[in-house]
Amino acid sequence: MMSEIWQFIKKYEFWVLMLLVLGMYVGEQQLASRWLGELAFVVFLIAITRLAMHPMWKKEKKAEEEATD
Repeated sequence: MMSEIWQFIKKYEFWVLMLLVLGMYVGEQQLASRWLGELAFVVFLIAITRLAMHPMWKKEKKAEEEATD
């Protein structure tokens, strides 16, 4: 059971992080605590960076390199 959950988190990492960010922003509004929103912003930056490093963006680059060779 736990490994299935971990596989899901790894597969949909960006969307899981976005749900965490959304939850933190809602929690900030409900609890009126400023630090939760700031933490959500940091997690958002991490999610965007992880998405930018994802291998799916590198496929086009590899295809272009193979076409020129």
